[in-house]
Amino acid sequence: MAINFYAIPRYWLTGKRLQFALAIIAALIITGLLFTIAQSYISNWIYSQYSPFAARVTLLSRGFSMATALLLLYGLYILIREVLLHLYKLQQVKHTLGAQIIREVIITLTIWLLILLPFWVLRFTAFFQIFGPIYLFVLPFCFCVYFLNIYWLVPRYKLSVNPNLAKYILSLLITGLFLGVIELSFLLQSARQWSLLAYIIFAWFPPFIISSIISWWVYFANEEKYKQLKTLKTALGASDANLQFLRSQINPHFLFNVLNTLYGTALSEKAEKTAEGIQKLGDMMRFMLHENTQDKIPLNREMEYLHNYIDLQNLRIALSENIEINANITDQYSGLNIAPMLLIPFIENAYKHGISFQHKSWINIGMQLTGNTLQLDVYNSLHADKDNDPERERSGIGLENVKQRLQLLYPGKHELVIRQNATEFFIHLTLQLS
Repeated sequence: MAINFYAIPRYWLTGKRLQFALAIIAALIITGLLFTIAQSYISNWIYSQYSPFAARVTLLSRGFSMATALLLLYGLYILIREVLLHLYKLQQVKHTLGAQIIREVIITLTIWLLILLPFWVLRFTAFFQIFGPIYLFVLPFCFCVYFLNIYWLVPRYKLSVNPNLAKYILSLLITGLFLGVIELSFLLQSARQWSLLAYIIFAWFPPFIISSIISWWVYFANEEKYKQLKTLKTALGASDANLQFLRSQINPHFLFNVLNTLYGTALSEKAEKTAEGIQKLGDMMRFMLHENTQDKIPLNREMEYLHNYIDLQNLRIALSENIEINANITDQYSGLNIAPMLLIPFIENAYKHGISFQHKSWINIGMQLTGNTLQLDVYNSLHADKDNDPERERSGIGLENVKQRLQLLYPGKHELVIRQNATEFFIHLTLQLS
């Protein structure tokens, strides 16, 4: 107990190898002394046959021999446990039928071995004489019937083109008889207080029937679970298709807005400004072509896209004194990932509906990262859509698109608040990234 619940988690798992070795030695010494004291009472006849010094040496030897044996037994337990856990973890990442069978066999074998220890300690008692053979031989027989029936006989019967119940029952009986011969052979060798007929009636037939019934019950339960998983998989496929459709709508939508910005810049500025805008547009289009198709991208790439978009939009309104733009976007990304083009619709919406060259306008953009939580606040003035806006009929696609993407990509990991009145528009997004 001291090694398992104190020394291993406190020293071994934290890399303190020297302290762990000292803890093992201390546990061995204390246990050896306790066994030595116990031996001095249990085997006190040694004092009458040996000299006092020889008697103490003998008792000390016995005590530390027992302590060392128990330490080695514990080491064997740790080895078996780690091997089983390692095999279980290897199979856990696989989702094949073989991997599932191996996982269940490992779990069953582990539980059986753990319970075997107290049975082995009580091997000289009347309790073990009665229940020991049942645990050692009847339970493994039940496990074998269960696994063979649920993963071989039942699927072969259920999935066959022409299911034959008589053939299945005959196969199950032959399997049970073959395993029963092995079980009864061990029982007759280890415990002979019953006759062969008694063993068949009490140690073979009831376990065989119970194991078969349990395997059928588990099979039907798993069959229902597989049907639910298949339904969820179909729904997930539909959601993925919907997500791909939503993503495909982003590119032309943003391309229209950027081209309109470049058109306005070319009319009002000289070639230097236009060249800058075209360069930023090239960066944005490369982003959209190469990274927008990925499920997740580094957060710093999304931020670069936001900066390019804001700079490109500000080229158009740079000479207007009625427009105030404040952008405070974090430069600390912490190596996090995000779905591509998830944030830009909120900023694009602010520029689209918050800018007017005839009226006072403003846009305030704030973004900060705390741990893995990203917070975005966009607050802007609101103006009526212009009649000559080529995107007027499609004004709602951006926000509706991002709402659906958030529901699909970050369920339970985001909070979106949208407030609006006749002259102002505000959004607040909290997003848990990974």
